[in-house]
Amino acid sequence: MERSARDYVLGIALPDAPESTGPAFESTRAPMFANQKQAVAIGGQLAEFTEAVAPDLRAAISDGILLAQLAANKATAASGDVFKWYETYVEVLQNIGWQIQDFEFRRQQVDKQSLDMHEALIPVITALLGPQVAAASIVVSILQGLQQMDKTRPWITLFDKASQHVDGAKFQVGYVDADETGQPQIALLCFGIQAQRTITQVLFLKSSEDRAEVKKAEARLTVSLARLNSARDALAERVTPFVNDFVKNVEI
Repeated sequence: MERSARDYVLGIALPDAPESTGPAFESTRAPMFANQKQAVAIGGQLAEFTEAVAPDLRAAISDGILLAQLAANKATAASGDVFKWYETYVEVLQNIGWQIQDFEFRRQQVDKQSLDMHEALIPVITALLGPQVAAASIVVSILQGLQQMDKTRPWITLFDKASQHVDGAKFQVGYVDADETGQPQIALLCFGIQAQRTITQVLFLKSSEDRAEVKKAEARLTVSLARLNSARDALAERVTPFVNDFVKNVEI
Protein backbone atom coordinates (compact mmCIF):
# COMPACT_ATOMS: atom_id res chain seq x y z
CA MET A 1 0.00 0.00 0.00
CA GLU A 2 1.35 3.42 -0.94
CA ARG A 3 2.38 5.53 2.01
CA SER A 4 0.35 8.71 2.34
CA ALA A 5 2.08 12.05 1.82
CA ARG A 6 1.05 13.07 5.34
CA ASP A 7 2.64 10.01 6.93
CA TYR A 8 5.76 10.51 4.83
CA VAL A 9 6.10 14.14 5.96
CA LEU A 10 5.54 13.33 9.63
CA GLY A 11 8.10 10.52 9.53
CA ILE A 12 10.96 12.14 7.66
CA ALA A 13 14.15 12.95 9.59
CA LEU A 14 15.03 16.65 9.91
CA PRO A 15 17.81 18.55 11.70
CA ASP A 16 17.19 19.79 15.22
CA ALA A 17 14.85 22.78 15.20
CA PRO A 18 16.13 26.19 16.31
CA GLU A 19 15.37 27.09 19.90
CA SER A 20 12.18 29.07 20.48
CA THR A 21 12.70 32.78 20.97
CA GLY A 22 9.51 33.47 22.89
CA PRO A 23 5.79 34.10 22.20
CA ALA A 24 6.42 35.92 18.91
CA PHE A 25 8.21 32.86 17.59
CA GLU A 26 5.29 30.64 18.52
CA SER A 27 2.58 32.77 16.88
CA THR A 28 4.11 34.11 13.67
CA ARG A 29 5.09 32.67 10.35
CA ALA A 30 7.11 34.80 7.96
CA PRO A 31 6.84 35.88 5.24
CA MET A 32 3.23 36.87 4.64
CA PHE A 33 2.18 35.75 1.20
CA ALA A 34 0.20 38.15 -0.96
CA ASN A 35 -1.72 38.17 -4.23
CA GLN A 36 0.85 40.07 -6.28
CA LYS A 37 4.10 38.90 -7.81
CA GLN A 38 6.51 38.01 -5.06
CA ALA A 39 10.02 36.67 -4.61
CA VAL A 40 11.03 34.70 -1.53
CA ALA A 41 14.31 33.22 -0.34
CA ILE A 42 13.57 29.72 0.95
CA GLY A 43 16.88 28.57 2.35
CA GLY A 44 19.14 28.18 -0.67
CA GLN A 45 16.38 28.73 -3.22
CA LEU A 46 15.09 31.93 -4.80
CA ALA A 47 11.41 31.31 -5.55
CA GLU A 48 9.30 33.71 -7.58
CA PHE A 49 5.50 33.46 -7.49
CA THR A 50 3.24 34.93 -10.16
CA GLU A 51 -0.16 36.50 -9.46
CA ALA A 52 -1.79 33.25 -10.61
CA VAL A 53 -0.60 31.36 -7.50
CA ALA A 54 -2.95 31.81 -4.53
CA PRO A 55 -1.37 32.92 -1.21
CA ASP A 56 -2.35 29.75 0.68
CA LEU A 57 -0.88 27.63 -2.09
CA ARG A 58 2.34 29.66 -1.98
CA ALA A 59 2.67 28.77 1.69
CA ALA A 60 2.20 25.04 1.03
CA ILE A 61 4.66 25.08 -1.87
CA SER A 62 7.23 26.97 0.21
CA ASP A 63 6.80 24.54 3.09
CA GLY A 64 7.45 21.62 0.74
CA ILE A 65 10.57 23.23 -0.70
CA LEU A 66 11.88 23.95 2.79
CA LEU A 67 11.13 20.40 3.96
CA ALA A 68 13.10 18.99 1.01
CA GLN A 69 16.11 21.17 1.85
CA LEU A 70 16.02 20.36 5.56
CA ALA A 71 15.72 16.62 4.91
CA ALA A 72 18.62 16.77 2.44
CA ASN A 73 20.70 18.69 5.00
CA LYS A 74 20.02 15.98 7.58
CA ALA A 75 20.69 13.07 5.22
CA THR A 76 23.99 14.40 3.88
CA ALA A 77 25.41 16.27 6.88
CA ALA A 78 28.70 14.37 6.67
CA SER A 79 28.88 14.04 2.88
CA GLY A 80 31.11 16.18 0.69
CA ASP A 81 29.18 15.26 -2.46
CA VAL A 82 26.74 18.07 -3.22
CA PHE A 83 24.89 15.88 -5.74
CA LYS A 84 24.00 13.36 -3.01
CA TRP A 85 22.19 16.29 -1.37
CA TYR A 86 20.10 16.72 -4.49
CA GLU A 87 19.13 13.04 -4.51
CA THR A 88 17.33 13.50 -1.19
CA TYR A 89 15.94 16.91 -2.20
CA VAL A 90 14.29 15.45 -5.32
CA GLU A 91 13.07 12.33 -3.49
CA VAL A 92 11.24 14.44 -0.90
CA LEU A 93 9.57 16.65 -3.51
CA GLN A 94 8.36 13.55 -5.35
CA ASN A 95 6.95 12.00 -2.19
CA ILE A 96 4.85 15.07 -1.38
CA GLY A 97 3.29 15.13 -4.84
CA TRP A 98 5.62 16.81 -7.32
CA GLN A 99 6.31 15.11 -10.64
CA ILE A 100 9.90 15.62 -11.80
CA GLN A 101 11.20 14.17 -15.05
CA ASP A 102 14.56 14.20 -16.83
CA PHE A 103 16.41 15.64 -13.84
CA GLU A 104 20.08 15.26 -14.73
CA PHE A 105 23.07 17.46 -13.94
CA ARG A 106 25.26 18.65 -16.79
CA ARG A 107 28.34 20.82 -16.79
CA GLN A 108 27.35 24.49 -17.09
CA GLN A 109 29.25 26.43 -19.72
CA VAL A 110 29.75 30.15 -19.09
CA ASP A 111 30.54 32.40 -22.04
CA LYS A 112 32.49 35.01 -20.09
CA GLN A 113 34.77 33.45 -17.52
CA SER A 114 35.19 36.65 -15.48
CA LEU A 115 31.50 36.96 -14.58
CA ASP A 116 30.20 36.76 -11.03
CA MET A 117 27.75 33.89 -10.57
CA HIS A 118 24.72 36.18 -10.31
CA GLU A 119 25.59 37.72 -13.69
CA ALA A 120 26.14 34.32 -15.30
CA LEU A 121 22.71 33.17 -14.08
CA ILE A 122 20.74 35.78 -16.03
CA PRO A 123 21.05 34.24 -19.53
CA VAL A 124 20.42 30.76 -18.08
CA ILE A 125 17.17 31.88 -16.45
CA THR A 126 16.18 33.76 -19.60
CA ALA A 127 16.68 30.60 -21.67
CA LEU A 128 14.47 28.61 -19.27
CA LEU A 129 11.63 31.13 -19.00
CA GLY A 130 11.81 32.75 -22.42
CA PRO A 131 12.78 36.41 -22.98
CA GLN A 132 9.28 37.85 -22.49
CA VAL A 133 8.71 36.24 -19.09
CA ALA A 134 12.31 36.83 -18.00
CA ALA A 135 12.04 40.54 -18.83
CA ALA A 136 9.32 40.89 -16.18
CA SER A 137 10.89 38.51 -13.66
CA ILE A 138 11.57 39.82 -10.16
CA VAL A 139 14.45 37.38 -9.70
CA VAL A 140 16.13 38.53 -12.93
CA SER A 141 15.78 42.16 -11.78
CA ILE A 142 17.31 41.24 -8.43
CA LEU A 143 20.28 39.53 -10.07
CA GLN A 144 20.81 42.48 -12.41
CA GLY A 145 21.02 44.88 -9.49
CA LEU A 146 22.72 42.64 -6.95
CA GLN A 147 26.15 44.25 -7.26
CA GLN A 148 24.73 47.51 -5.88
CA MET A 149 22.77 45.90 -3.03
CA ASP A 150 23.72 45.81 0.62
CA LYS A 151 25.14 42.31 1.01
CA THR A 152 24.00 42.17 4.64
CA ARG A 153 20.31 42.15 3.69
CA PRO A 154 18.57 39.32 5.59
CA TRP A 155 17.63 37.35 2.47
CA ILE A 156 21.18 37.52 1.07
CA THR A 157 22.64 36.38 4.40
CA LEU A 158 20.12 33.51 4.55
CA PHE A 159 20.72 32.44 0.94
CA ASP A 160 24.49 32.52 1.39
CA LYS A 161 24.42 30.42 4.56
CA ALA A 162 21.92 27.87 3.22
CA SER A 163 23.82 27.47 -0.06
CA GLN A 164 27.05 26.41 1.63
CA HIS A 165 28.18 22.78 1.41
CA VAL A 166 31.17 20.93 2.82
CA ASP A 167 32.93 20.83 -0.56
CA GLY A 168 31.29 23.57 -2.60
CA ALA A 169 27.78 25.00 -2.74
CA LYS A 170 24.28 24.31 -4.00
CA PHE A 171 21.35 26.58 -4.78
CA GLN A 172 18.14 26.71 -6.79
CA VAL A 173 16.03 29.23 -8.69
CA GLY A 174 12.32 28.48 -9.11
CA TYR A 175 9.60 30.28 -11.07
CA VAL A 176 6.17 29.25 -9.75
CA ASP A 177 3.11 29.83 -11.94
CA ALA A 178 -0.36 28.28 -12.24
CA ASP A 179 -2.58 27.42 -15.19
CA GLU A 180 -6.17 28.57 -15.72
CA THR A 181 -7.44 25.84 -13.36
CA GLY A 182 -5.08 26.92 -10.56
CA GLN A 183 -2.77 23.94 -11.03
CA PRO A 184 0.73 25.07 -9.96
CA GLN A 185 3.88 24.37 -11.91
CA ILE A 186 7.52 25.24 -11.29
CA ALA A 187 10.27 26.01 -13.76
CA LEU A 188 13.29 24.96 -11.70
CA LEU A 189 17.02 25.47 -12.06
CA CYS A 190 19.32 23.61 -9.67
CA PHE A 191 23.03 24.32 -9.41
CA GLY A 192 25.75 22.29 -7.77
CA ILE A 193 29.30 23.53 -7.37
CA GLN A 194 31.94 20.95 -6.48
CA ALA A 195 35.05 22.56 -5.01
CA GLN A 196 37.92 21.94 -2.62
CA ARG A 197 36.35 24.10 0.07
CA THR A 198 33.08 25.50 1.34
CA ILE A 199 32.03 28.37 -0.91
CA THR A 200 30.63 31.48 0.75
CA GLN A 201 28.76 34.29 -1.00
CA VAL A 202 28.02 31.96 -3.91
CA LEU A 203 26.21 34.63 -5.94
CA PHE A 204 29.45 36.60 -6.06
CA LEU A 205 31.66 33.62 -6.92
CA LYS A 206 33.78 34.20 -10.03
CA SER A 207 32.80 31.63 -12.65
CA SER A 208 36.48 31.22 -13.52
CA GLU A 209 37.51 30.22 -9.99
CA ASP A 210 40.03 27.38 -10.07
CA ARG A 211 38.87 23.87 -9.15
CA ALA A 212 35.21 24.86 -8.93
CA GLU A 213 33.08 22.81 -11.30
CA VAL A 214 29.58 24.16 -11.89
CA LYS A 215 26.81 21.78 -12.93
CA LYS A 216 23.18 22.59 -13.67
CA ALA A 217 19.94 20.64 -13.85
CA GLU A 218 16.66 22.07 -15.05
CA ALA A 219 13.15 20.70 -14.85
CA ARG A 220 9.51 21.66 -15.06
CA LEU A 221 7.54 20.39 -12.09
CA THR A 222 3.83 19.69 -11.88
CA VAL A 223 2.03 18.60 -8.74
CA SER A 224 -0.78 16.37 -7.60
CA LEU A 225 -2.82 18.97 -5.72
CA ALA A 226 -4.74 16.24 -3.91
CA ARG A 227 -1.52 14.73 -2.54
CA LEU A 228 -0.01 18.13 -1.69
CA ASN A 229 -3.20 19.28 0.05
CA SER A 230 -3.40 16.03 2.02
CA ALA A 231 0.01 16.84 3.50
CA ARG A 232 -0.48 20.60 3.92
CA ASP A 233 -1.06 20.61 7.69
CA ALA A 234 1.75 18.11 8.27
CA LEU A 235 4.14 20.21 6.17
CA ALA A 236 3.32 23.31 8.20
CA GLU A 237 3.73 21.38 11.45
CA ARG A 238 7.19 20.08 10.51
CA VAL A 239 8.70 23.29 9.10
CA THR A 240 7.11 26.02 11.24
CA PRO A 241 9.96 25.88 13.81
CA PHE A 242 12.39 26.65 10.97
CA VAL A 243 10.45 29.25 8.97
CA ASN A 244 11.63 32.42 10.70
CA ASP A 245 15.25 31.40 10.18
CA PHE A 246 14.93 29.93 6.69
CA VAL A 247 12.34 32.00 4.78
CA LYS A 248 12.68 35.70 3.94
CA ASN A 249 10.85 38.02 1.58
CA VAL A 250 13.11 39.37 -1.16
CA GLU A 251 12.92 43.07 -1.95
CA ILE A 252 14.49 44.76 -4.95
